[in-house]
Amino acid sequence: MQFNRQWMTKFGWPVAGAEMRPLTIAHRGASGHRTENSLAAFALASDLFAEMWELDLRMSADGVAVVSHDDNLARATGRGLRISEATWSEISSVQLRDGQFVPRLENVVDLAAERGAGLYIEAKSEGSATAALQVLEVRKFTFAAIGSFNPGWIAALRREGCPYPLSVLVPNGADPFSYSAEAQPDILHLCWRDASSEPHKLITEDLISRCERAGAAIVLWHEDRREVLDGLEGLPVLGICSGRPETLKPYRPGDDKAPGIVCHRGANFLAPENTREAVRLCIDQRFQFVEIDVRTTADGELVVIHDATLDRTTNGIGPVSSRTLAEIRNLDAGGWKTPGHAGLRVPTLNEILDMAQDRIGVYIEIKDADPGAVLGEVVKRGMIETVFFWCREREVLRDIRSKMPDARLMAPRQEHSSLAAAISDYSANIVQFELGRDSLSEITASQELGVQSMVFCLSDDLDDLAKVRAVSPDLVNLDRPDLFKILQAYPDIVGSSRELVSPRVA
Repeated sequence: MQFNRQWMTKFGWPVAGAEMRPLTIAHRGASGHRTENSLAAFALASDLFAEMWELDLRMSADGVAVVSHDDNLARATGRGLRISEATWSEISSVQLRDGQFVPRLENVVDLAAERGAGLYIEAKSEGSATAALQVLEVRKFTFAAIGSFNPGWIAALRREGCPYPLSVLVPNGADPFSYSAEAQPDILHLCWRDASSEPHKLITEDLISRCERAGAAIVLWHEDRREVLDGLEGLPVLGICSGRPETLKPYRPGDDKAPGIVCHRGANFLAPENTREAVRLCIDQRFQFVEIDVRTTADGELVVIHDATLDRTTNGIGPVSSRTLAEIRNLDAGGWKTPGHAGLRVPTLNEILDMAQDRIGVYIEIKDADPGAVLGEVVKRGMIETVFFWCREREVLRDIRSKMPDARLMAPRQEHSSLAAAISDYSANIVQFELGRDSLSEITASQELGVQSMVFCLSDDLDDLAKVRAVSPDLVNLDRPDLFKILQAYPDIVGSSRELVSPRVA
């Protein structure tokens, strides 16, 4: 990706890591998890280590640059106010569906400077491209690009001597070179997500060669499908947009000794715990295990939920065991997390196992369920080698061991008088050590005994996670697997000041 490195140097952009992978450009912020084009979506994109934020820009009736994809705010706010016909005072008083407010460009630029992120600005209405240039120059913010589907607006900036890289967004069916010729863009942004079931195959060697001869870097459509992202791997593109920026940096340990990552209740930082969505995010990031909790309904069905009651993680009340599966399935298991997750349901064990099969391992904590029934569903799918179990009631684990000698069982170190006792009670295959409670010095001894070690850590502090990484366990059971992933697989973007994405200020 030498061309991209040279291109970034030309425009004064930070280039660390540019040889190895495309920039992660968070599409309308982390819009797959938060309200699009909101300050919360942009802040989350930064927390997920996106190097740039893509945003949409429109002009209000009184000339304010407003960050919004649609002119009509009905979709985002439920109120049919048109940006082009309203003053900023009117626009700024309207709440988004999650209680936030529509930002103006200056708000986002200031947040990006604070967070060390670049901005990829798409001009959506007449005058917005020029307004973007003016705001960026006043703020002396240089890690930015300005683009549009309208080549004429970009050509006008070119004639004005715009110092920022200019991008033309190319729709499906258009030849990128003839479509953008008037603007002579620095970036060809190919919006071909729906052009094919395999759009990555449209990025041919000839297309790449023509772009490089024209001096234009390539940015690609918004994408979060794992199979397409895998198909794009290795292509010399400058950046890829995604509303789920964490998917653009999957877990790539790069070392046989790197730990397998276990996601505590799924990717619960981003999605409601123990839901299908929380599991999907683990799969998409290429983690090794998802941890789930299993309970039994009033009619004997196995469901995935942590608490004994429905109160905290659904809009229902009372014990899980007092409700039938049909009753529980009618509950909302996502709205408590964010408004965008409303409508998610409590999944069954079968649904999670079917989802995980051949994609990710499963750590099953049996909260309140017949161990034979749980084991039966695992065995039926041929997943016994990719699943391990734990239960607070040791008799349950002994029962599993007697029924299935090949089953993999976990033992928490703190619940036993010695490491040997932890292993011998029910022939544990994995011993869990909790950061801050157990001595991690026993990890090596555990491994020497042929038993895997797992460190349990619910911290979101990078220093704590670095301590976990330093002891080289076989597995790590985490609340923030996304952060550990960055420490382990992408150390070049972790630093005291996030050097990779620090904006250059004139």
